Amino acid sequence: MKTNVDAVSGVEKKIRVEVPADEVSRRIEEEFVELRKMVPLKGFRKGKAPMDMVKRMFRDSVRAEVSERLVKESLTDAIKEKDLKVLSMGEVDGGELVEGEDFVFSATVEVVPEVEARDYKGIPVYMEMVNVTDEDVAAAIERLRTPYAQFLPEEGRKTRIGDLVEFGFTATSGGETVDSNDSVSIVLANGIPFGQEFEQKMLGAGAGDARSFEITFPVQHPVPKYAGKTVAFEVKVSGVRERRLPELDDEFAKQFGDVSGLDDLRVKMRERLVAEAEDKARRGADEFLRKGLAERNVFDVPATLVKRQTAAMIRDTVERMGTQGMDLKKMKLDVDKMSERLAPSAERMVRVGLLIDAVSRQENLDVPFSEIDAEMKRMAETAGMELEKIRETFSSEEQLDSLRDRLLERKVMNYLLENAEMKEGVPE
Repeated sequence: MKTNVDAVSGVEKKIRVEVPADEVSRRIEEEFVELRKMVPLKGFRKGKAPMDMVKRMFRDSVRAEVSERLVKESLTDAIKEKDLKVLSMGEVDGGELVEGEDFVFSATVEVVPEVEARDYKGIPVYMEMVNVTDEDVAAAIERLRTPYAQFLPEEGRKTRIGDLVEFGFTATSGGETVDSNDSVSIVLANGIPFGQEFEQKMLGAGAGDARSFEITFPVQHPVPKYAGKTVAFEVKVSGVRERRLPELDDEFAKQFGDVSGLDDLRVKMRERLVAEAEDKARRGADEFLRKGLAERNVFDVPATLVKRQTAAMIRDTVERMGTQGMDLKKMKLDVDKMSERLAPSAERMVRVGLLIDAVSRQENLDVPFSEIDAEMKRMAETAGMELEKIRETFSSEEQLDSLRDRLLERKVMNYLLENAEMKEGVPE
């Protein structure tokens, strides 16, 4: 068998195969012999029919069967011999089997391109400076207090922003009642569910006060019964409660893990904010590296890999929407439009992934098992789990390869950052 492989493009190869005539004849004869043993013919015991009769009756089917087998086997051998990473198979050209002649055919296959990364050193990177102030720490601790707030009644209090107001109301539009409730409690803060204008109308009201006002709601208002309507409200306030935050002291601070007191909480909060800021800065730097790497290395990207990446991104989007409580059936997602919108990002992700593999190969970067094991230990400590449980999670070869790939990508990105051109300020 003779095999030639020619490049059609950066992602396509044309495989041309020639099977010698004597091999074709041998395979056809073997097929007839096997067929004769298996197929009963009228008037003859199984395996005793004359060979010329068998050949006359089954010539076309045998040719088709041998042709199909030769194509499959030859392509498999050629792909293995040439070490091609085939993604998809195109149509087969030729492949007409004639006894006494060489069997010749060709097939175009889509392959993972052989990428050589270029100009990956000196990529301009703008990295945010990490600067956590005392005000940042104070604001973060203040946010910790919010969930622990209590709403306490205060005689004679008039509603202010942040208060909880209790009331009953009737809402009419066009002379018809669209909503009513004798007992409602809302916090005057974010406009939920009646909107910011409603809350403004309620400011300054106290227990026993009545208010009448109209509000014209936008068409996009989240409550359908109000959307796009002018609604008249009759409101009777029954109570006003002041929001009171817990005292900012050592006892409050001790609620948050291994913290000895308020000063310790401030120290740990600063450490957390610094870590978050560093992580954000690093993600920003990584984006500059990915963008620069893709722009400096333009090559054909396999459509199959782009489609796979796009499909994965759609799955992630749908799963995220589902976890956020969205009714996916009512949303009637247009997968085709989502694919069209996500395809450019998917293509860049595939391109960068191929380039990261290329850089790791060209710079001899690898991840030994000692680093994989160290990462498992870090994961166990972070999650508060036993190391053996983490190891069980990565017990299969596929899962272990996935972890190794993530670590290798991290190592390559560190290498690119070490060799980047660091700049101050913001890009023009």
